[in-house]
Amino acid sequence: MEAIRNVLVHDASGHPSTNHRLVASSEWDDIRQWSDKVYMPYDVTPIGKARRPDSVLDATRIGHFTLSRFKYGIPVNIKDFSPEAGTGMVLTTLRGSARHWSELRTFSDTGVGDAFVVDNSRTHYWVDFDHNHLQVNLTFEHDALSQLYERWFGEPADERLWLRTFRLGGSGSPWIGLLSYVCQCITHLPEAVQAGPLGKHLEEMIGVHLLTQWRTHLDQPAAQSEYRLAPRHVLAAERHIRENARHAPTLSELAAVAGVSVRSLGQAFREYRGCTPMEALREQRLQGVRAELLLARPCATVQSIAADWGFSNLGYFAKLFQQRFNELPSTSLRRHAGTRHS
Repeated sequence: MEAIRNVLVHDASGHPSTNHRLVASSEWDDIRQWSDKVYMPYDVTPIGKARRPDSVLDATRIGHFTLSRFKYGIPVNIKDFSPEAGTGMVLTTLRGSARHWSELRTFSDTGVGDAFVVDNSRTHYWVDFDHNHLQVNLTFEHDALSQLYERWFGEPADERLWLRTFRLGGSGSPWIGLLSYVCQCITHLPEAVQAGPLGKHLEEMIGVHLLTQWRTHLDQPAAQSEYRLAPRHVLAAERHIRENARHAPTLSELAAVAGVSVRSLGQAFREYRGCTPMEALREQRLQGVRAELLLARPCATVQSIAADWGFSNLGYFAKLFQQRFNELPSTSLRRHAGTRHS
């Protein structure tokens, strides 16, 4: 993950670089000017209290793909992506979390190392990013990917394929391995990637990998989380959880924010989310700890990161973490350290 985390913002010597910087601004018009070019026109609004963004966008070309590193710096909802642009995206979460929507009643959540694939020229899509989000994205041209499909698989793609959205990646996955290689090439051989045969080689590798994954997911049941439209008090509590999970708000605090009684909030969460409010809060906190473990600085410890997220009993926290992610938090931290020093 280290190569992905540093792409476009560090040079081959590990020093900070702005060679690929397109915008760093708190002005919506400045951000929109560049994001429309790198991605496509879309609408973006802050989630919760209206705030000015703290956005940074870096980007480079790999054949017909554009690889970008992007954040808004505040929680946002993005919708109404322009199909006329003829592009799609692979959004890989580098920090924080995202909730990707393709239908009113379903969503897919991505955390650190997870990616989401969508052809915006063919299907409806919108996304919520939390305040801590940071993405490494690949924008692709539909026509170029369609031609690549026909060249490699010997026939035009089933039109259903482009309608399918799906999640891929995760720690140790082929996607993260491929993306790490691509990012190392960009960092160490930027000119060869942008103007030489290496760029065409990477373009082909990325495209064929994505198309192979797309074919695999075409006839599989969608691995999405079921979602029921919830009343305002549930949404208000969820928003407070997303924005304040690090401080471990109490159940009474969540109920007060939602404007209902503790009992009413609990009933609503069980009915519409299949869990209690505190279970939803615990999930958000565990995801937050995991994200920081996977991007931790050399001096960080499991205890210090867990404490920052309100887990005072380290043994109890480690048990919860292992049950949720099938590994101890120390293993997550060591794996990141091994990647950092490899």
